[in-house]
Amino acid sequence: MEHTTRGVRFNWAWGMIVALLVAAVLSGAAFAQDDSVTDRPDQRPATDAQADPLAYRLEIYVVSFITRDDGTREERYTESTEARPGQMVEYRIFVENVSETTLPAGLVQIRLPIPEGTEYVPNSATPSSDRLLTEFSADRGRTFAEPPVLIGNGDMRTIADPTSYDEIRWTFFIELEPGQEEALAYRVIVR
Repeated sequence: MEHTTRGVRFNWAWGMIVALLVAAVLSGAAFAQDDSVTDRPDQRPATDAQADPLAYRLEIYVVSFITRDDGTREERYTESTEARPGQMVEYRIFVENVSETTLPAGLVQIRLPIPEGTEYVPNSATPSSDRLLTEFSADRGRTFAEPPVLIGNGDMRTIADPTSYDEIRWTFFIELEPGQEEALAYRVIVR
């Protein structure tokens, strides 16, 4: 992100960095298998030299709240490359299996950072379910856990405040079929 006098401008190169980070994690995790699984070349796992089996799309929205005449609040989303301090931003990540191979359950992981100059909005990430495990890090990705996230060592361990999370990791418990797309999301507040 680059800071401007009017707020924070989202550097679209950051989106590319996120895609590369995701690709690196997925390429290593999804195909860390033994090539002897099958003798058929069309069913062999990909190697680092082969193309990434996943395609990624990142959408960034500023979230605003509108109060209706009856007092109810409604969320509005504006696609944007800029936000001011105090504004909420939602990141939507779409991951699609673009290979001709089913990606095994439990091996596809998505890791995304909480951008500098922002803080994670508690309970805003796509939650854990029977399809997906959602974990957080507060130590620059050295360790991940479902909340509560502990930081420190031994007797000095404390529970990290969700606003101090700096990475999110999702692990798919489902197979990703060719052409299947999955959506993930999380929110941050611009400081």
